[in-house]
Amino acid sequence: MEDGYLLLIEDEPVVQDNNRMILERRGYAIKQAYTLSEAWSIIGDELPRAIILDIQLPDGSGLDFLNKLRKTSDIPVLILTAMGTPQDVIRGLEAGGNDYLTKPYGLTVFLKRAGALMERAEMVKNLK
Repeated sequence: MEDGYLLLIEDEPVVQDNNRMILERRGYAIKQAYTLSEAWSIIGDELPRAIILDIQLPDGSGLDFLNKLRKTSDIPVLILTAMGTPQDVIRGLEAGGNDYLTKPYGLTVFLKRAGALMERAEMVKNLK
């Protein structure tokens, strides 16, 4: 497993816990945030290798979080959300998302996308 952690930003406890368990079983170190303020606090201590980000959070928009993050960081981000119109996907990618997956999603697809996200994180790390 690569060093560093994968940050899950998701306010739905069932989705958050299921994703954490699935990813930990694959050997990833996980930190969890249920709000954007929790996410900023975690990031302030140590930058993650990658982020899986929901858009609709109780204290703001994941897209606003992503726009702010992109001003200082190229951390790979997978947007994971129920918002799945073509316009939603375009907004997410334009905000700086590296990938976009809509809920509900299949386990295999989620694992492949998360794996690709971590591979991208490894490439970004090696370029520095």
